[in-house]
Amino acid sequence: MKNYELVLLLNPSIQDKEQKDFLASLEKEIQNNIVEKDDIGLLTLAHDLWEKKGNNKFYFISYYLKADSDIAQKINQFLLYNKVVYRYSVFSMTNKEENLVFEKTQQELQKIIDEWVEKKKGNKMTFFTKKENEKYISWKSIPMLRKYMTRFGDIKPRKYTGNPVGVQKNLRKVIIRAREMWLLEYLK
Repeated sequence: MKNYELVLLLNPSIQDKEQKDFLASLEKEIQNNIVEKDDIGLLTLAHDLWEKKGNNKFYFISYYLKADSDIAQKINQFLLYNKVVYRYSVFSMTNKEENLVFEKTQQELQKIIDEWVEKKKGNKMTFFTKKENEKYISWKSIPMLRKYMTRFGDIKPRKYTGNPVGVQKNLRKVIIRAREMWLLEYLK
């Protein structure tokens, strides 16, 4: 059995009753595999979709699953043609990765960032290299991931972050996941 994370972007224009009915049927379909559910709520995306003004708010839900490798195919079949789910992603997780609660993670990281003293040029960003902070390497830690991006939207190289190779690779993977969820910009 492997660990997976299923992230759903639900269409906000759909009525609540229809969303709840759909989620109940999805949970019934994969109920034996659900470990934890994180109802993230309405989030603003990094950019408007299809250049339509105001088309940038979606309802996010995350499921932490423990299942066999065929769960992705089962989810694909279930979510194939519906108007409730705008987009979804199934991420494979390692045993070290934890499922973080979005709201709690945002608050903890914002508190850490606010406590930081203004850094001088040349200081390395070594937040994720500390053992107690490894758990925050997740697409849900948006405020901290922005610190590892340039003002143009690129991922800062190891030369500037001071991260070991393994941490930098994980950080890159997580930033790409956040970009796929449209929570971070590809380019500014």
